[in-house]
Amino acid sequence: MKRAVLSFALAMLAWQVQAATCPDFHASTMDANGVPPATWRQDYPSVYPDPDDRQPWEAFNFRTAPVEYMNAVLETAKTAFQIKDQKLTASGQGDWWISQWLDYSNAGREPLMGLTKERGPDPGDLSETSPDGYQVWAVGFYNRPGAAVLGDIFAQPCNPSLPVAVKFPADTASIKFLFTDASTDNVTYLKDGPEYDAYIDPPGSGSSSHAASERKLSQVRLLQVDIAIKDARSRETGWVFGTFVWRAPPKGDKLFDNLVPVSLQWGNDPGVYDASIRQSWINPDLRGVTYGWRSRPTLGFMGRANGPADNIRSSCLSCHAGGRTPRALIGLLDNRFDMTKLYDPALVKSHVDTWFQNVRGGQLFQPSDPAVSSLDYSLQLETGMFRICLACAAGDLQGQTPDVCRASGFYNRPVCSAPTTDTVRKQVLQSVPPPRQ
Repeated sequence: MKRAVLSFALAMLAWQVQAATCPDFHASTMDANGVPPATWRQDYPSVYPDPDDRQPWEAFNFRTAPVEYMNAVLETAKTAFQIKDQKLTASGQGDWWISQWLDYSNAGREPLMGLTKERGPDPGDLSETSPDGYQVWAVGFYNRPGAAVLGDIFAQPCNPSLPVAVKFPADTASIKFLFTDASTDNVTYLKDGPEYDAYIDPPGSGSSSHAASERKLSQVRLLQVDIAIKDARSRETGWVFGTFVWRAPPKGDKLFDNLVPVSLQWGNDPGVYDASIRQSWINPDLRGVTYGWRSRPTLGFMGRANGPADNIRSSCLSCHAGGRTPRALIGLLDNRFDMTKLYDPALVKSHVDTWFQNVRGGQLFQPSDPAVSSLDYSLQLETGMFRICLACAAGDLQGQTPDVCRASGFYNRPVCSAPTTDTVRKQVLQSVPPPRQ
């Protein structure tokens, strides 16, 4: 009995340990608003798990049993998260870690749940009647295999170390919770869902990001949950990406019990220029709920997998395949494709050939553009590298310029900028659009 008590006490102590943070950085958006910040784990494991350990989702073939596969992944997270005091919090019973350096810039983490700002949905994205201006904020986590990689990268928090090609090990899983301030008058499948507190931008901001000082305490609802799994059975990319949506009416824990599988994807269907998609699964029961109207006939491009908050011109894998530092010159896929031009085969072919390739982990998206590192589908790492360099250039990080910033050409001076005035800092922060998590 004493041994059990001691083991539990040690486990709780380990949960509370925080990773070393950069002592030369004093502008975290998690410190804004004078509220105690969320305490997600950053005490990254120093030992990689046994790759032969069998994971629950390995019992299912994602191609033939997508729902069972997705639910098995979700099951591994159920005991780790809970709703408490109108916030998503850690239960203390799970092994999930957040990445560093997402707590800076106008889109940086808010303090209550550690949310970062995502792309704002277009009119008609979330429902047939949803207007422009709604916001989406998210927080993502890696399981133990993925967090071990973060531990290697952030061993020196002020100077992250990146290999030429980041390679997450097999069984890496990530989970991301996406929240929105959308009204349930428009997005009825969120009706009566729990409300969560978060400091977000003023109403109607959409994709536009404001300074952390301008954020307001607001109520948001859980919209969707994304998962990503490094699965060797995905011969196309090495990854499997999936999305759940929160669907009313509330039941059970009102968190995981309301999540319904939306889509699953293991490849981008390169060279497919019509709706004959083979490397995605879409839940047909959600037609008319998350897709199936004039402005959103499909979730992703030409029927590829995506979530309701995501860009119809893209797909889950297409977006993350662009993870690299620095970002490719063409950036990430945005609203450049006119969805009224689907009848134009030349435009469709150009769009598919550019954005829907099966990039494998270790390969570089747009290899003709110089890069410091390919990031194996991690936009969290891409965002973190961007923001540490931004902090250095703005004078909010002091000391030696991080190696990644000099190597990428973002900031070539040996020492970070001297502290600047608020006016200069604002100009720097607004000079480059914030990356998406």
